[in-house]
Amino acid sequence: MTVSTVAGTPPALAEACRQAGLSSVGARLLRSVANVVYHLPAEGVVVRLAEATAPGKLDRLVTSLKVTRWLHEQGFPVTRPLDVRQPVAAEGCLATFWHYEESGPGGGAEADPAPLGVLLRWLHTLPAPPFALPTYDPFGRIRRAVRASRVLVDDEREWLLERSAGLEEAYYERVGFALPYGLIHGDAHRGNLIRTPERLLLCDWDSASAGPREIDLVPTLQGARFGLSDDQRAGFVQAYGHDVRDWAGYPVLRDIRELQTLTAVLRNAHRDADAEAELRHRLSSLRAGDDRTWHPI
Repeated sequence: MTVSTVAGTPPALAEACRQAGLSSVGARLLRSVANVVYHLPAEGVVVRLAEATAPGKLDRLVTSLKVTRWLHEQGFPVTRPLDVRQPVAAEGCLATFWHYEESGPGGGAEADPAPLGVLLRWLHTLPAPPFALPTYDPFGRIRRAVRASRVLVDDEREWLLERSAGLEEAYYERVGFALPYGLIHGDAHRGNLIRTPERLLLCDWDSASAGPREIDLVPTLQGARFGLSDDQRAGFVQAYGHDVRDWAGYPVLRDIRELQTLTAVLRNAHRDADAEAELRHRLSSLRAGDDRTWHPI
């Protein structure tokens, strides 16, 4: 991405804010992973910058804006997009603008996944949105990240693409879903919960789509890789009201999710030594078929 995360206001951020009628003075970098995210304290706004050339990114951002506006109208607790024309194209990036939410007691992220189960149960019982949703694609971003990686050697790249192909065949040819098909978050994990002084919000809707509801349950259950305890996962299952771990399709979705968690480290490994070390750790674990703990990046 062309966005610089060093001190000062990156040109993409300054230009996007200018087009939206906002001031970028005092912008504060919040994070830089899949997107580069800034807080504009004077405006009470969060700006998310994404690489404009990423295939399908514009459509995903447009969907995330439509979905979150509609969910807010339904009373569902989501982060709210600003009432400006967006996304905005600026300096090779696409910018979206969101109301900034103050963190409540305990900080911004929610450690306990049980509240996520409650929110997903609510989300999955809402009526269908009055607009078309893209079909959930489990594999597009995995393949793009693998092919674009600057640190994978040929053997690693070939292994990941072959594993993706095998899981794709299983997903489309052999998995029968039990839960209804409809609106899903697409990347539902506890890191996308924000605790404000009043309530919990579900954020980061870039993967919102139409798909099997089991998709939204697997990230938390696969979260044992990232240190979630059996009790925490049981609490999530109880809160949602359905356990997919004994379902025949669960191992396939779990293995797909494990590949999906590689995309961020694949994108950043060439510029971040910690990300490259974690990529090697996860690849070694996957190829050995073990259950070693992974580390968030």
